[in-house]
Amino acid sequence: MRAISRGGLVVCLLCTTALSLGVPAYADETPQTKLLERLNALEAEVKQLKAKLTETSQRAEQTDKRAERAEKQAKKAVEVADPVRPNAWHLAGYADVGIEFSDGENSDTFTSGKFNPAFHFQYKDLILFESEFEVSTNSNGETDMVLEYSQLDFLLHDNAVLVAGKFLSPVGQFQERLHPSWINRSVNAPAGFGHGGIQPISEVGLMLRGGVPVGERMFTYSVAVGNGPRAGHGGVEVEGFGRDDNSNKAISGRLAFFPFDDLEIGGSLLTAKVAPEAEEGGDDHDEEPVVDDHDEADELFEDQPQGDYNLWGFDAAYTGGNWDIRAEYLNADLKNFGEADEDHGEPEPLSWKAWYAQAAYRLSDISDSPLIQRLEPVVRYGQFKVAGDHELEEETNEKRFNVGLNYWFSPSVVVKTGLEFRNYEAEERDDDTRLQFQLSYGF
Repeated sequence: MRAISRGGLVVCLLCTTALSLGVPAYADETPQTKLLERLNALEAEVKQLKAKLTETSQRAEQTDKRAERAEKQAKKAVEVADPVRPNAWHLAGYADVGIEFSDGENSDTFTSGKFNPAFHFQYKDLILFESEFEVSTNSNGETDMVLEYSQLDFLLHDNAVLVAGKFLSPVGQFQERLHPSWINRSVNAPAGFGHGGIQPISEVGLMLRGGVPVGERMFTYSVAVGNGPRAGHGGVEVEGFGRDDNSNKAISGRLAFFPFDDLEIGGSLLTAKVAPEAEEGGDDHDEEPVVDDHDEADELFEDQPQGDYNLWGFDAAYTGGNWDIRAEYLNADLKNFGEADEDHGEPEPLSWKAWYAQAAYRLSDISDSPLIQRLEPVVRYGQFKVAGDHELEEETNEKRFNVGLNYWFSPSVVVKTGLEFRNYEAEERDDDTRLQFQLSYGF
C-alpha cells in the first residue's frame, strides 16, 4: 500500500506538471487566432472598397465623356439651325383720341386721333432695326404720315450700342422717353417741349449710347453727330432733316447718373452752325440744284452768315413707389446770325428757355376700392420764353399750368382728364383755359 501510494503520487505530480505547462500555451493561442481573422477580414473589405472606388471612377469618367459628347452635339445642332433661324420681330405702338373745350381763341373740338405703329426686327444679338410712323388727320381733313424715327442699332457690347439713321434726339428726357400719349401723364406736351419748341425732336446721323456701372451705381451716356438744326419758323427748327444744308455737323448728347435706383439726374447739350439758307445740291446728273423749301422764314435769312447755335439743359426723374416726379430745363441761344449793321453793330442774339416740373401719384395703396386704386392725380407747371425777336416773343411766351386725373383700365389703357391754364405774355392775346379728355392705348 505504501509503494502504490508513492507511485500514484509520482503520477499525480507528473500530470500536474504537464497540466501546468500546457494550459498557458492554449490560453495564448485563442486571441492571436481571432486577431488574425480580423486582419484578414479587414484586408478583404479594403480590397472590396478599392474595387468599388475603381468602378465609381470609371463610371464618372464615362459620364464626363458622355456629357462632353452631348455638349458638342448640342453646339453642332445650334450651329446648324442658327443660319436658318428667322429674324425675331415685334410690333408695338400707341393710339389716342380726345376732345377739348376752350374759352380762348380756339374752338371746342374733337382732337385728331393718332396711330403710331412701331416695328422692331432683330437678327441674333447683333443688329436691331426699329422704326415708328405717326398717322394722323390734320385740320384740313387730310391724312398726314410722318416718320418719327428709322434706325439700325448695332449691339457692339453690353455697354455700347451704335445707332445709325433717324433717331429721337438724346437731348433731355421728354421727347425720347415720354412723348407717347399712354406714357405721358398729362394730355399734351409741356410748353416748349413739343413740335415747334426748344427741345430737339429727332436727328439724322450716328449715335453711340449705353450704360457703365461704377460700383453699385450706374452712368448712362449718349453722344450723337448729325445734320443738325436749320433756320426756319421760330428762328431754328430742331427736327431731323434727311439732308444737311451746310458742311457743319451738330454734336449733341446726354450724360446721366443714378445716385440710387429710383432717381436719375442728367445733363444735355447740343452745338451746331445754322445756315440762313438751306439749299440742297442735286446729283451730278442734275442740271439745276434742288432747293429745299423752308417756309417763308427762309427769305429773311438769305445772304446772312451762319450763326452759332448752342443748347444745354438738365433733367431729373424720381419714380419710386407710386410716385412719378420729373423736371426739365433747356436753354438755347443763336448768335452771330445775320449781317452786322453799321449803326447797331452785331445782330442781337436770339435766346430760348423752357422748363417744367410735374408730379403724379397712383392711389393704389390708399384704399381697398378698385375704383380709387386706378386713379392717378397729376399736376404740372412750366414756361416757354423767347427773347431777341418781338414777333416771336408775342407768339411764343407763355406760362402753362396743368392739373389732371387719370384712370388706368390697365397698364397700357388710360383715360386722362385735364384742366389747362395758358397765360400769354402778349397783351393782345387772351389767356386760355382748356378742358381736355383723352383715351390712349399702348400696345
